[in-house]
Amino acid sequence: MAALQPPPKLSVAQWADRERRLSSEASAEPGRWYTDRAPYLRGIMDAISDPTVREVVVMSASQVGKTEALLNCIGFHIAHDPAPILVIQPTGTGGMADSFAKDRLAPMLRDTPCLKGVVSEAKSKDGANTILQKQFPGGSLSLVGANSPRGFRRVSRRVVL
Repeated sequence: MAALQPPPKLSVAQWADRERRLSSEASAEPGRWYTDRAPYLRGIMDAISDPTVREVVVMSASQVGKTEALLNCIGFHIAHDPAPILVIQPTGTGGMADSFAKDRLAPMLRDTPCLKGVVSEAKSKDGANTILQKQFPGGSLSLVGANSPRGFRRVSRRVVL
């Protein structure tokens, strides 16, 4: 009967506090994520997971954790609330989207236990999972560059970051 129970209702911040692990190559303090270390991100992450909120806009200084909040949102949707996700970076293939996928996303998927193995490694012969396109049960993740209008064709996503 436990397998038939719905998952607990969690916000992105609650999910991150339970599940997220920071990678040694992407964080000065690897290990468990604690939202209390960056409490100003809690409201942002809670708003992202609030079904009554359609849009979240953040204006802040650089290097204060916004990318980690986005990664928490991605992890939340892969593990807890599967959905089609679109992540927009300033530049696409060969640029910031590639860098984000390799340097930030891949370590999170590898080092967060509940995400490990859910999204398979990118392989050139596997059309489902590439550096910029990931499939997972119940959803997908696409990374595109804002400088490439072609990347937005035929794109319908519930979550856009």
